Amino acid sequence: MHLKHQRPGALFIFLFLFATFVASSFAQDNPAKGSPEDVLAEIGSEKILRSAYDKELSGLVANSKPEVVARFATPDGRQEFLDQMVEVNVLQKKAEQLGLNKGAEYEKTFNEMVTMRLAAESMNKTVSAVEVKEEEVKESYEKNKAGFVDPAQYHLFQMSLKSADKAAEIKKQLDSGKSFVELAKVESTDAAKENGGDKGFVEESQIQPEIATALNALKADEVSGPIKIDEDLYLLVKYSEKKEGATKAFDTVSAQIRRDLLNQKQQEAYKAEIEKLKKEVAFEMDAAVAETLRKETLTDEEKNAILFKIAGKEIKVSELDAELQQIPPFIRPQILGGEGLNDFLERFYARHLASANAEKNLTALSAQFPDVVTDVSRRTMIHKLLSDKLDGIQIDDKAIEEFYQKNLAQFAVPAQMKAHHILVKEEAEAKDLLAALEKDATKFSDLAREKSTCPSGKEGGDLGEFGEGQMVPEFDQACKAAEIGKIVGPVKTQFGYHLIRVDERQPAGNRKLEDVKEQIRGHLLPQKQREAFEAYVEELKKEFSVKIHQENL
Repeated sequence: MHLKHQRPGALFIFLFLFATFVASSFAQDNPAKGSPEDVLAEIGSEKILRSAYDKELSGLVANSKPEVVARFATPDGRQEFLDQMVEVNVLQKKAEQLGLNKGAEYEKTFNEMVTMRLAAESMNKTVSAVEVKEEEVKESYEKNKAGFVDPAQYHLFQMSLKSADKAAEIKKQLDSGKSFVELAKVESTDAAKENGGDKGFVEESQIQPEIATALNALKADEVSGPIKIDEDLYLLVKYSEKKEGATKAFDTVSAQIRRDLLNQKQQEAYKAEIEKLKKEVAFEMDAAVAETLRKETLTDEEKNAILFKIAGKEIKVSELDAELQQIPPFIRPQILGGEGLNDFLERFYARHLASANAEKNLTALSAQFPDVVTDVSRRTMIHKLLSDKLDGIQIDDKAIEEFYQKNLAQFAVPAQMKAHHILVKEEAEAKDLLAALEKDATKFSDLAREKSTCPSGKEGGDLGEFGEGQMVPEFDQACKAAEIGKIVGPVKTQFGYHLIRVDERQPAGNRKLEDVKEQIRGHLLPQKQREAFEAYVEELKKEFSVKIHQENL
């Protein structure tokens, strides 16, 4: 079954076109042709000028992946972006015309969204303001030169032999002047034999200690004595050339040093900002309550405890539940042990601190980031417009049934079986168990729990439902041939010997319509919403007299 369920009423992500995701270098790498005053589109009496288009596009591409940057650098990509600008513009106009940019519902949603966005922008500005000077990079290089050394390398030749006697015999032949390369091609047992034992240049740090010790005692082209790795593996090694370790030139590592320093300073700036916000918004955390998060499970009372207060607002442990659920309970004590708990809590309360600060300084931050306010206002009203327009769209049962009938192949399922089994290592033990079951078949589950080496033994040998061909061939064939309810075996597979009882067998067929109805609905709904959206946008383009001047793009 290939369909994926989607939440009914979900708005398409493609409708929200102005999230930041393209590289800031875009504008420089792709200079706009023509004049900033060129008209790219008209929406009634309003015009989209190239200057506005380039501003939107360069803002959109501020942190994009390379493939997205490349996409919008093409003529088709630039046209696509202009089309999207027009779509958002007409949607915004319609929302404003309907008064969706005012009222209690709008104000509530807008205030929540703008607070979160301004909090993020404020924190990002603090972190992004950090700079690394050239003298800092050079100073770090000089202080840490030992960490910028290319390791010594050996051009290594190796011969692997199965015994000490064989290794000693080959060593004598080598000492008498025979070729290492030719002997390795004939006698060696490892993958390098085809190359005459030549393993190329290998860093000293990557060579096994006992081999490295031997190489350090050799001269170039001198062969070591037999080196014992284990009872069945002895090595003869030599090197033809050694490259001594050397300090890397500053120019070759400066970019990495700069990145590391920048990351370190940004982390410091972030933590300093968090500490400052703690004082400014009156942050208090209950350390004893925080310690309970290290447990695998929490009681209802522990979940209801107040973890911290921010500006007088109480945050309970239960509000961290979504974050806690991302850590499997059985490893939670390890992940949240030591400083892990502090890191986990910081990631959570930092968002609350930033939001509390944004709420406290909303007016000042709104003036500092006017584009954010404009974008949030636009998003809020368009979201409401499209929710009203699209959330009422339904997929009726007739459409679902038609899709089901036309796409039956998607709902095909192989023949299914249900079975129990007991797995043991020895055939004799399997036969003894079979004899016991022939006397009393009701003991099958008990014997499975007691004797089976398969994890299913804990469930009395219950394998649940599985399809034909899903198990290893010998097991699969035995299940297909077995009489329902009769114990068969021993059946030998790569895992051991099985006693099998097939409980149920269903022929191949299709999943029932009622079983896949909601999945089909979830598949068809976005398509219908998209069609409705596209039709609605076309109506709005006509209503607001849209004209695209592609020739100017």
